[in-house]
Amino acid sequence: MSGYGNEEKTELLGLAKNNVRLDIIKKVITEVKRHFVPFNDLVKTPASLKYQDYNLMWNRDAAYSSYYITKFIKTAKRTGLYRLLNDDIDELDRLNGRLIDTLWENLDSEVKKIKMNGYEADISRLESKLGNNHILSRFDIDEKGTKRPDKDKNEGKTLRSWTMQYDSAPLILMATEEYLQEHGMAGLEMAPKRIIRDLDFLVNYMYNFHKTPCADAWEQYYFYDRDSAVNGQAYAGKTIDSYMVSSLYKGIKSAKAMAKILDVKLTNVDESEISEFLVDNFVVSDEKRGTFLAKSKVEYGETMASIGAEEIEIFGTFKPEGVESFEENTVKTIENELFHGDPLPIRYKFFGRYRGIIDTYFGRGSWFHLGLQYSMYLIEKGRKEEASNVIAYVESRIADDGSIPEQEVYDRNRVNDPNRFFERNENSTIKCLFWAESAYLAAVAGLINKFKL
Repeated sequence: MSGYGNEEKTELLGLAKNNVRLDIIKKVITEVKRHFVPFNDLVKTPASLKYQDYNLMWNRDAAYSSYYITKFIKTAKRTGLYRLLNDDIDELDRLNGRLIDTLWENLDSEVKKIKMNGYEADISRLESKLGNNHILSRFDIDEKGTKRPDKDKNEGKTLRSWTMQYDSAPLILMATEEYLQEHGMAGLEMAPKRIIRDLDFLVNYMYNFHKTPCADAWEQYYFYDRDSAVNGQAYAGKTIDSYMVSSLYKGIKSAKAMAKILDVKLTNVDESEISEFLVDNFVVSDEKRGTFLAKSKVEYGETMASIGAEEIEIFGTFKPEGVESFEENTVKTIENELFHGDPLPIRYKFFGRYRGIIDTYFGRGSWFHLGLQYSMYLIEKGRKEEASNVIAYVESRIADDGSIPEQEVYDRNRVNDPNRFFERNENSTIKCLFWAESAYLAAVAGLINKFKL
């Protein structure tokens, strides 16, 4: 081991002795690589390889996964992991460059559709996948090319479409910035010219969009009667989501960083206005929970007392300036209301007059990638024991093939399954999720690096 520093020798010996964790990391890397399926000159990355309805590529999921893969590789190269797993890591790095190319192929296509307005056929004669507000939607790829089920095509024309993923553009920019900071243009083939062509347009798109009513992180609006929120759904106005607004802040910050790297001129927009919008519209106070950032507000109406596990990303990844004073109570509310002392959280919870909004998808299961995002936040804050507990719990649930499920369901009798998702998946949740698997790699590498395990 000549040429190794004493600290690195100790770290390598520790990793080598911890065969169980090292074997798990190897298995998960192998599983993540399986998600990269060749597609013409690009790759597709299905959200799940074991579930037909998830055998699609979503821009949002793929962008998050690319971001985590870059973080994992960057951290691994600063630890003994790279010396032990260099061949696997190098191959994953190469595949991730192909994924960035694919994401920009998709994003460039959507930008063209925005410019062509709504549902007009695009230049490839495919129906536009845009809603009335020109929202970037999911991008479905299979071995036959772009394919969307008829029910999704019809649903995509409604304002309540679950196919509309409002965070696609900012997350692709976030993932690309992370990649460029580590690699520059190396490993990219088609993305650079598209980035240069679209970057300024996307900055304006995100800036102009941040006050627009939007689906939350789960592609859903809420329509509730303000005077009878407990008793049933009726149109009360579309909602605006704090996670989504914060992602736009991060997207603009990433675009500005990319512009410096690529020497691209951008329109001068002030992302601090997005932070001000968050403070002006999402702060809620009550006696039990104190003052925190709520998950949702009704369009042109009141802030909805609510909390979402994805809000951890506001403080862990997106970090809009000006909301720091709300971090402690927001995170505490997430921990108390969504984790309940468990290692994984449920997705969200509403309080007061909106308490009738409950998560019925798979019986309010607990989500692996949300728990892993929380663990990364804990690592950054130096909370070693808590982060270790979450990651160790996830490791105890990883299958022999390295796959990590979407969520756990504790009470199968409560599963609300109108489309028979649960039944068709052998009475379980989605058995492998690209997003969760890549998040595990980033989290465990961060844990090893931060605390020299």
